[in-house]
Amino acid sequence: MTYTVIIRNTNYQFIVEAQESILQAALRQNIPLPWGCGAGLCGMCLGQIIQGQVEYTNGMPLALFEEDEQAGRGLFCCAYARSDLIIDHAEINKS
Repeated sequence: MTYTVIIRNTNYQFIVEAQESILQAALRQNIPLPWGCGAGLCGMCLGQIIQGQVEYTNGMPLALFEEDEQAGRGLFCCAYARSDLIIDHAEINKS
């Protein structure tokens, strides 16, 4: 299964496979999604999930706090799409 991810307020759109994280899919397709550790520890890939569903198959990442999740934010290095998504990341929108 594949899903489409759109990054709001940009021209970026990419396909993510069910078995790859949003970050893995973005990097594979040369989408400049900010990241640091790639393991959910640093929080650099934290962004807003505007629409759609994600899953953390390896449990909740350490850098994703309850208040972030409740506010609709996600860590894209550890998040797996479970539907088409519209996301936002402040660092991408600065460029």
